[in-house]
Amino acid sequence: MDMTVVLVSLIIALGGFTQGLTGFGLALVSVPLLSMVVDAKMAVPIAGIFGWLVTFPIVWKMRHSIQYKAGLILVAGSLPASIVGAKLLASLPSQYILITMGVVLIASSIHSMRSTKPAFSKTSVPVTVGTGFASGVLGASVGEAGPPVIAYTSMQPWTADQAKSTLVFFFMLQMIGAIVSFWNEGLFTPDVNSLVVSAMPAFLVGMTGGMVGYHFLQKYKINYHHIVHGLLLVIGCVLVLKNVSF
Repeated sequence: MDMTVVLVSLIIALGGFTQGLTGFGLALVSVPLLSMVVDAKMAVPIAGIFGWLVTFPIVWKMRHSIQYKAGLILVAGSLPASIVGAKLLASLPSQYILITMGVVLIASSIHSMRSTKPAFSKTSVPVTVGTGFASGVLGASVGEAGPPVIAYTSMQPWTADQAKSTLVFFFMLQMIGAIVSFWNEGLFTPDVNSLVVSAMPAFLVGMTGGMVGYHFLQKYKINYHHIVHGLLLVIGCVLVLKNVSF
């Protein structure tokens, strides 16, 4: 078997496990690693298609826990923000935007991990719209739409099932635009399609393993929110360190 196929399969399995466990992270884990194995123009659509596919079984399995109103408001808030994001991309260096996002993630994660109760006592429509808008801005400007919504869902007075399912529901709807864009730009090349098909078994194993892992988190009452905030803290630190010039 081609070593490229093996490496891509292992990376996608890791990404699938991460998203199956936490509800996010396939692209965050996969794109940097895939870029070491294949061209970035292949890495992004490969991660994108698997990042979209992983949402469907999770949404179906957890459909009774989804906070549909909040999820749809988040999506609605993100749609007009792409215009602002595009303008920011044109007028500001992307590292400034990423550093700001990193600092916000670090501060919110530390606060939430130290707090004994959720940051919000109830779901606020203005906060939900604002979070969706911030996600849309970051998605259009630097391609990182996830962190604001991940932080938002983990700070709500929701159960772990409600937070994870609503987050994945948002990603499922939001990714439709990205998939269409990849198609229109001709990024689904024969090589990309071949690697997607070859990595599919590993993806299914990784995703299933993550979902089983999540079940054990709940069974043994391991704090899901602390795991999410811990990952966000790491992501925030990476964003700051990667984009600060010493």
